[in-house]
Amino acid sequence: MNSTRLLKRFGAVAVLALAGALVLMVVQKPASVQGASDETDGGKLHGTWNVTLKFPVCSTTCPCPGGVPNIPIRALQEYQKGETLVEVPGGTLFRGPGVGSWERVGENQFAAHFKFFIFKSDGSGGPAANEVVTSHITLTGPDSFDAAATFDLFTPSGMVIGQGCAINETATRFAEP
Repeated sequence: MNSTRLLKRFGAVAVLALAGALVLMVVQKPASVQGASDETDGGKLHGTWNVTLKFPVCSTTCPCPGGVPNIPIRALQEYQKGETLVEVPGGTLFRGPGVGSWERVGENQFAAHFKFFIFKSDGSGGPAANEVVTSHITLTGPDSFDAAATFDLFTPSGMVIGQGCAINETATRFAEP
């Protein structure tokens, strides 16, 4: 690998790390505007979770990372008390952090919605696409959850190129706030 290409990759990693740090600082809400604790109705979701994602079906419109179904993909998801969500992916340099929101929809049931950018692998700059993920989360214990999620894939201009693509998630709690 030539040094120019290595510098571009290092630069992309540095930009993603900085973006993730900035997102964590920006999405914090002051305590005065945070909603009621999610402990009042069943289990609590807020905290940081080790998440494993698996894509059960691969197709042209619903691409799987690596092109093979059910490869475990790791991520960290932080569900904040103010019902904001930050997701940090594992496994690729070409995907940015996800930012969104979550809400309680029933006892031990939650819905989450977040967006992230997918970058061009050649380092030419700008997003190649963006993805919007919608998760339906069920706490399976005080420190575990399962989720059925779907993602919609968009071009940078907003045209839908994949819709309703499936993701299965399992998670264990890493830390509480």
